[in-house]
Amino acid sequence: METGIFKGVYSSIEPRQAGRPGGGVPGRNAARKRYWFVWEHDAGGYVVQPLSASMEPTGERRAVGTAELARSYAFEPDILAAPIRTAPVAAAYGEREDIARPAAFGQAEAGGADAASLASPASLARQARRVNPASGGAQASGMAAGRDAARRSGDIAGLEVGAQTERALRADFATALAQLRRGDRDRAVRALERLAETPGEFVPAHRHMFTDFGINLRKSKLPRIAIQHHLRALDLSPDDSHVHFNIARAYYDMGDMDRAERHLRASLDLTPDLDPSRRFLDFVLERKAGAANADGTASTVAR
Repeated sequence: METGIFKGVYSSIEPRQAGRPGGGVPGRNAARKRYWFVWEHDAGGYVVQPLSASMEPTGERRAVGTAELARSYAFEPDILAAPIRTAPVAAAYGEREDIARPAAFGQAEAGGADAASLASPASLARQARRVNPASGGAQASGMAAGRDAARRSGDIAGLEVGAQTERALRADFATALAQLRRGDRDRAVRALERLAETPGEFVPAHRHMFTDFGINLRKSKLPRIAIQHHLRALDLSPDDSHVHFNIARAYYDMGDMDRAERHLRASLDLTPDLDPSRRFLDFVLERKAGAANADGTASTVAR
């Protein structure tokens, strides 16, 4: 059985902490409901991660046993949230995660230098002085190292630009949502549509940003614009089953059952064991069948 199968959203009832709103105050609830993502693990247990009020992962994952899950957590079949990306869960069990590193980083470890110093011009100059000029192979190696260092420097610069772009877009998104809450709907909608069409050199990791935007917009009752942002995420990561799931949620909110079904099937084609997509697809098909039966009954009555 594959490690890390996502099981769905569960809930637990936890007492409020002293000093928190409602904690120990007469007339206030003394407990609160908390939601969790839950994954199954081959080691014989589960991994849970707490969710925020907006159903987004927050806090550390931890391992729980089967008995504790059954005793303290309740499955929430009506909540169809799913993680954007099912992260490796081996760390919760203390298992080693194998991380492939470029050769340059391995050399840096062996030589006691960090990656930044390895890529610096001064470091390259020191390496060049250590190379025997009479050795053509050594010269070629030095030239290759220089090219690799230049490429790494370019990659780092690209990451910085990408991070700055994301910070700016997230700030613009927060401003537009604030306008929406203040009642300036037309202005907010225009800003949010512009964000969905923002040009730039985006990378697959930016799909998380556009997915965040889409989820927030769907919850703000703007499913059409939410779909625009989710489609940007799909452009960046065409094989992400969770992106298809989120698009289906927005189409369902718009009443477009056919497109919702299409994206749920695409999600399951990519990840056949994605339980939220399977349950949501069953629900959509049931709704479509009910609507078809109602239409047939109405036609019979009319005749």
